[in-house]
Amino acid sequence: MLKRLKRTVRLESDPLNKWEYNVLKEVEEIQKVMVDEMIEIILIEGLPITRKKLHERFYNHYRAKFPSLPSRVIEGAYIIAGRIVKSFRERRKKGLVKKDKPEYKKVVIVYPNKINWRFNKVSVSILTHKGWVEIPLRVTKQLLRYLYDGWRVAEELKLR
Repeated sequence: MLKRLKRTVRLESDPLNKWEYNVLKEVEEIQKVMVDEMIEIILIEGLPITRKKLHERFYNHYRAKFPSLPSRVIEGAYIIAGRIVKSFRERRKKGLVKKDKPEYKKVVIVYPNKINWRFNKVSVSILTHKGWVEIPLRVTKQLLRYLYDGWRVAEELKLR
């Protein structure tokens, strides 16, 4: 029985031009608003944390509210909200939480599958509400080692 080893590689980007930076900043701001609202709704309604239930509850609402936003950004937002609430509920059961709701401070843009993003060895291209944005990567020894030792790129992309 073979096991798969998963490894997260953190990559830095080269400087972005003003347009690319502003587009990513807009997506980040929209994502923060969506996740904050989703966390509130999940806690108030006591929704179970399954992708199916979160999709049924949130997808159509946010698709109508942000029609030009790629669907994978909305999907990534409810995945993040679900993870945050699940962790919060577990920590609350253990008595480790002093607040009544979790905070979403470090905004992470998540693309849960490769449909709306592409990786080539020198850049990552992502689909946004204003088209494709190419993020040039700073090539490091660690990246080269993983790429040429037979490692595959995962389905999920996280941008911070």
